[in-house]
Amino acid sequence: MLIGCMLCLACMTGPTAMGQTNRELRYEYVMKNLKLDKQAAAQFGPLLKNYLEELKQAKAAYSKLKDKYKDMEKAGTLTNGQAEQLLNAKFDAEAKELMVKKKFYTEFKAVLPLKKIYYAFDLANDKKSKVQSTSSKTKK
Repeated sequence: MLIGCMLCLACMTGPTAMGQTNRELRYEYVMKNLKLDKQAAAQFGPLLKNYLEELKQAKAAYSKLKDKYKDMEKAGTLTNGQAEQLLNAKFDAEAKELMVKKKFYTEFKAVLPLKKIYYAFDLANDKKSKVQSTSSKTKK
């Protein structure tokens, strides 16, 4: 009975338990909600994957530093120097993100109408919890 409960729990934990990364979930979420025809989806899909990868890379240094100081941040014991490092890393990440978005805006325009591009960027920025909850509903 215990094994049965454990298997049931494992099945209900969602797609990330089945090996999908957050980026893969976000990709599926955006593609599903854009409701593109097959031709547009075939052209846009690879661009979206590249966009999500470059966006992750733009945020990587800040994410790494934030993880490093996570315990101190929770405890409220960050030093001024650490806070300054975090702020500068965040500003740099945001500037890199903007560059990535502008680059891909140009690439997206070659395959999608502007309204769909707006929605694609909007969907790609949805909260992680919304992406995961929507994905887990469709997988059940």
